[in-house]
This record gives sequence, structure tokens and C-alpha cells, in this order.
Amino acid sequence: MSAVEKVGVRRARVSLAVAAIFALFGFGAAPAEATSRPTFSVLVPIVAPGSLSDLIAADELTALVSRGGSWAQLTSAAISHGATIAIDSRIVSSIEALGPKAPAFVSAWLNSVTRSRPIYLPWGNADPFVIADSGPSYRVSTIQLSEISGVPSADITGWPTGRAGDALSLSIIEKLGFGRLIADDEMFPGLANAYSSDASASIAEAVAPGSEVDPVAVATLLRDSSNSRLALVLPRDPSAIDAKRAVAFLNALDQESESLIRFTPAVVTNDTIANFHDVPSASIGSLMSQHRLDRLVSEMALDPRVITTARLRQLCVVAGLVATSRFPGVVREYTRTAKTYEDFVSFSIGSDFTVLANSAELPLTITNASATDITIIATVNSLSGIVSIPTPNQTIMIPSGSSAQVTVPMISVANGKTSLRATLTTSSGLVISDPVFIEIDVQAQWEGITLVIFIAIVAAIMSIGITRTIRDRRRRS
Repeated sequence: MSAVEKVGVRRARVSLAVAAIFALFGFGAAPAEATSRPTFSVLVPIVAPGSLSDLIAADELTALVSRGGSWAQLTSAAISHGATIAIDSRIVSSIEALGPKAPAFVSAWLNSVTRSRPIYLPWGNADPFVIADSGPSYRVSTIQLSEISGVPSADITGWPTGRAGDALSLSIIEKLGFGRLIADDEMFPGLANAYSSDASASIAEAVAPGSEVDPVAVATLLRDSSNSRLALVLPRDPSAIDAKRAVAFLNALDQESESLIRFTPAVVTNDTIANFHDVPSASIGSLMSQHRLDRLVSEMALDPRVITTARLRQLCVVAGLVATSRFPGVVREYTRTAKTYEDFVSFSIGSDFTVLANSAELPLTITNASATDITIIATVNSLSGIVSIPTPNQTIMIPSGSSAQVTVPMISVANGKTSLRATLTTSSGLVISDPVFIEIDVQAQWEGITLVIFIAIVAAIMSIGITRTIRDRRRRS
């Protein structure tokens, strides 16, 4: 696309955004006079970037919260104008995890946000309809979200995108603890406290990085046209917000005392009507299938949370991207990193094993590198009839950060070379490691032959000695 075409596209987008505002509020040649003072409830999301890392690093927090940082600008404007902050619980957990190591101004920033009575979002701003799209035993509830973030489950509010779910999802997420939602009037028509999707889309265009739409002009149009309460949200995607443009919008919108009031989440019931669209069902199914496998694998741990917590946090970050073009690619990245359990537990295989008897015991060492004791089943099978394994399955408990040895009994059936196949599984039979192969060289019954030969030699020597003794006695007599 040429530079001239790019300018044309930008101008077209600006014209469409302004036209949408005029169409939404019925502007004519002259601005309409408001019959009463308008009030606005504005939600300002403070959401962490969509990286799959567990917690947000201290240097990243410092850059975002320090003077001039995007979070510092947004929260300062929101608090000063009475807008409501919706904060990603991942941010709260990351700062609290730093403890005394957290810079003083970062802790002070979190305290100021907490005092403003924010709305707490699920970890990574996860779409509740995504993390509910699984079998009943593997859906993610607000209780689990509370466990991974430290935020009380009753305070966690879901923000659906409309890109996931079906007619049954409303009752499901309500049972999972999502009694309150940040809902828009396009997805939930007629729902009380739903925010205006059209007006919020116009704001998104005005506060987008590099936008040519004037945020002050958009705020002025909204303020001068509305004669009742209007609920608005800023974009939930942090990459879609220019902090300075968002601050300019809030400054221009709130020019009268008490024109901004608290944003109130919507309450859904089984009777609520929801419209879903553009559902990437294949990617969501793949994501939640992997979550089910993660939960199954965690059965090997004495404390399953040691294994599942990091994966669940990553799952939530991915679920928060369902409405973006990145979603399918990030799902594939998430599933590719799933086979990490060999880092926790694996075989330590030495050299090839030689069997010189009819029966023998094969020692296998299994290492547990995780931070919790684990219980697994070691399964060893012979790939030929040369060796028989009378007890192929053995359950073994391995303490955290140590190794344990399992002894596999073998019976030699014939001489020759063969291989044994060893795997590790959970108690439910789920394989958690790639199979390893142990080469076996069977030279059985050599000890029996040696014993026979030894006895024969001894017998021959004794026979010769006895014979000579008898001859000597006869000779003397």
C-alpha cells in the first residue's frame, strides 16, 4: 500500500468514526441541547500485556507505573475524575509477590488503585466463556482464579468478548461464580448496566495509538449530546490505548462536577439473552483440551497446584486474547509448551545391561526435579520373547528434588539381544513421558555350564587321585 493510499485509509477511518457518533446521537447541522445534565460511568481497564510469562517482572512494572508510564497516567486520570478502574488480578499478584523488593512507588500505586475500589478482572483478563468451555470437571471457576491470584473469588468480575460461548454458557458461568459481568449492549441486548458498544467503539478509535480522531472532540460530542446516563469502556487490549489520548478524553468528558459516576457491572441470570459471534471453536476446543490434560497430569503430584498453577495462569492469558488476531497462534504456542512434565520427572538411563543368569533385576533411576513429591507408575515391557517381565507395572513415590530407584525383575527365556521399553504414567494411566529403551544382552545359563564343568573337573581330579591311591595300595600289598 502506497503512502497516499495509507493517508486515504486513515482519513476514511476518521470520517467513519465521526459519522458513527453523529448517527448514534442524532446530530444535525447544529448540536442538540441536552434537556438534563448527562452522567457517565467510564471503565478504565489496567491490563497486563499478553505475554505467557507467569508474573510481570519488576522492571516492566517499574516502567508502566513510574512517572509518565501508561498505567500511572491512566490511573491518575481515572481517580481524579471518578472513573472506575478495572485491574488485571495478574498485576496485583505480581506486585504482592515482590514483597519488600517492590519499589516503594509501585506499592504506593497499587495502594492508590485499591483505595479507589477497583473492579478485579480474572488473571490475564480471561474471557469467562472461554475458560468455561470444557467438561464439567475441568472448567475454571472463580475459586480457582482466586487461588492463582489471591483476589477473593467474590470480587472477580468477568469481561466477555462475545467471541466465545453458546446458549448454555450463561448458566454455566453463573455456576462457576461469575455473577457479575462487564457486558455490552450488543452481546447482551436489553441487559441493565450494559455499556454502549457503539460509543465505546468510537472512544476506542479516538484513543488508539496513531489515531487521527481527536479524543477531545469525541468527548465533547458525547457530553453535549447525551441527556441521561451512558456507560462507556476504554479498550481492554493494552496495545490499543495511547495513555495520553485516553487522559485527554477523560479530561474533556468530565468538565462538570459529578458528571462521572461509578461503573456498575451487569448481573446475568438464566433468562438473560446473549448474542455470540465469530466463535473460533476449533482453537478454543484445542486450548481447553490441553487444559484437561494438564489437570490429569497434575494427579501425579502430592500438591497438584505446583504443576497446574503456572499452566492455569498461562491459560487465562491466552483466553484473554480470544477477540484478537493473535489468538490462534498463541493457542498453538500454549499447546507446544505443554509437554514440560519430563522436566519434572524422567528416567536416568545408564549403559546397556548384560544378563548372565536365568533371572536378574534391572535397576532404573527416576528423577523428580519438581517442587513437590510425586507418585507415578513405572511400566517396563520387553519387546521380544528373550526376556520376560513378571511385574511390568510398579508404583513409586519420589520426593521433591531427588531420585528414586525401581528394581525390575527379569526372567531369561533365551540368549540374545533385545530391548526393554519403559514409560511413566499417572495413576489414571496417562502417559507423562516419552518412552525410553534399554538394550539388554542376555547370556543366560553360563553359570550353570561353568558349575557343571567345574564339578566335572573336580570329579575327574578326585577320580584320578582315588585310582592312583588304590593302585598304590595294591602294589604295596
